[in-house]
Amino acid sequence: MSLPPDIHRLLPAFLSAAQNENFSAAARQLGVTPAAISKNIRVLEEKLALRLFARNTHSVVLTDEGKILLQEVEPLWRALSSTLENAASSHRLPSGSVKVSTIPGFAQQQLIPLLPSFLAQYPEISLDLVLDARVVNLVAEGFDVGIGNRVDPNSRLIARQLKPMRTLYAASADYLAQHPPLNTPQDLVHHSCLLHRNASTNQIIKWDLAGEVPQSELRGRVVSTRPESLISSAINGLGVVGVAGWYIEPHLKSGALVPVLEEFWTSGVPLWLYYSSADLPPRVRVWVDFILEHFQP
Repeated sequence: MSLPPDIHRLLPAFLSAAQNENFSAAARQLGVTPAAISKNIRVLEEKLALRLFARNTHSVVLTDEGKILLQEVEPLWRALSSTLENAASSHRLPSGSVKVSTIPGFAQQQLIPLLPSFLAQYPEISLDLVLDARVVNLVAEGFDVGIGNRVDPNSRLIARQLKPMRTLYAASADYLAQHPPLNTPQDLVHHSCLLHRNASTNQIIKWDLAGEVPQSELRGRVVSTRPESLISSAINGLGVVGVAGWYIEPHLKSGALVPVLEEFWTSGVPLWLYYSSADLPPRVRVWVDFILEHFQP
């Protein structure tokens, strides 16, 4: 079957609607009206003689034919877009916006202090940082890169391992002087523990110590979704805190906090840099290279 020469102009509407499973969201992403998205997809279906979406009043879902087309077209379209962007920027510095999803603590404590160096090196790039602990859908939400400690192993994302996120444990010297000895994780049941609640899942984050930790018996005298408030509580003598090392290390160096249970600290959990394709446009490639340069294990 010979396809019309202008069929390529209909593909952005199809790809965006398939990724978002919503015509209105696709319209916002492409800067057009929902009616334009609907019309382009209807025309595409007519030209291909295929039904690509099952529609109802609340959502649109890809049909089996639509899923097959998406699997075939999406990587080709991404590669073409990257090739064109590379060609356009081959004789100038990378430019444009890089949208990044990153866990808040890493961004605030590790990433942002390095931004002056990156932005000075690439003055035509701007960064759109979204600080969120949840797992995002890179393609559907328009992100170029994600940084976090959770990646779906069954996804087609490319994931590069960064330095691990290690949890450290500490308390103030005054608190330790007024409470029972803290020699093993089991001793925590006799202490006031300052616990971190994940704002996305509403679950208390378990303490990661070698040996058996009596999680259910830990007394959460202070529970917070913000690690900084737990650090402040610990400095003020309210108990033992266990959060990512980048929050605690400055206070260990200053002497405001004292490390506890050091022999039971673990090596931590991997932190990942992930993106949707190896064919990265220059603005994204230089950002990925910068992150790997500073944070690869």
